[in-house]
Amino acid sequence: MHIPLFKTYISWRSVWNVSTLLIKSNYGTYLGEGPQVKALEQEFGQMFGVKNVSVLNSGTSALELSYELAGIGPGDEVISPVLTFSGTNSCLVHRGAHIVFADTDRDLNVDIEDVKRKITPKTKAIVFVHFGGNNRGLKELLEIGAQKNIIIIEDAAQAIGSDFWGQADFTCLSFQAIKTFTTGDGGALLCKDDEHDKKGRRLRWFGYDREKKQKEGDTDLVEAGYKYHMNDITAAIGRGNLISLPKMIAHRKTLMEEYRRQGIPASIWFAHYLSPRRKELMAFLKESGIHTGIHHYRNDAYTLFGGRKPFKIMDEIENQYLLLPLHHGMNVNDVRRICSLIKSFHEIH
Repeated sequence: MHIPLFKTYISWRSVWNVSTLLIKSNYGTYLGEGPQVKALEQEFGQMFGVKNVSVLNSGTSALELSYELAGIGPGDEVISPVLTFSGTNSCLVHRGAHIVFADTDRDLNVDIEDVKRKITPKTKAIVFVHFGGNNRGLKELLEIGAQKNIIIIEDAAQAIGSDFWGQADFTCLSFQAIKTFTTGDGGALLCKDDEHDKKGRRLRWFGYDREKKQKEGDTDLVEAGYKYHMNDITAAIGRGNLISLPKMIAHRKTLMEEYRRQGIPASIWFAHYLSPRRKELMAFLKESGIHTGIHHYRNDAYTLFGGRKPFKIMDEIENQYLLLPLHHGMNVNDVRRICSLIKSFHEIH
């Protein structure tokens, strides 16, 4: 049986929502940022008990806005994980920030002790990435941020369904196609501060107060914004998928717990395994129809971020970590099969 590393989920309700919206568009239904967007923000916030949900056209847009609202500019010192999707840090490059990379730990989340060592009086912000949805270390960073007056930004692109997220000054979510919750493509920004939320809503649409503009016509612009807003088609997909999301999360947690029972670390978005013979293991699993991957790479390997530097754990596991499937297209027996194959591989080799 073929098991892909990731699998997109689109509910029948999403298909119905979008079909209905497109049919009605011939009669004047709005397809841009309209009632579907507003409804998705409200419904998502209610489901997860979070406030100030501003949905956007991508998780990267959420990162860009969070860095803007945090006031990060040229030369500002920001501590960020060396192992993450490159977008986490390329958005900082756009702002001219000075990125200070922190080492990873063996669970692939940032090494909090290394973060502590790298905090200086110049540290303006710390980016915490929920790698695979793993929230280990976030509580400690929040305490550090409060004690030292450092802004904490969550890159929670993979964290929906995790038990602890949305606690930082800014939380960035991704609704991209292969995420646990998808709108096809999209994302959201959560701001702890109400004024940041208001400004973020203006900046996502060119700097306009959209509701005021719709009521009064043209209004003054006092800040340069972006085109980061979500449209109603995308939001309609999300609203359909949102209804199924609790069931999806429960299923993922069942798979996650089975991986853990088998001795393999897992979070809400994927499981992972460390093997000194990674390339051979990938080929072995692929022969049995199990697709795996690396997916994210150490950012200091890219010229964009200044080139390689020594990191004790990252250097050790760079050629070992492997991501394993964990999604709605699998069942518990699939997890057991994957774990059995990994065991067999190491018995053979």
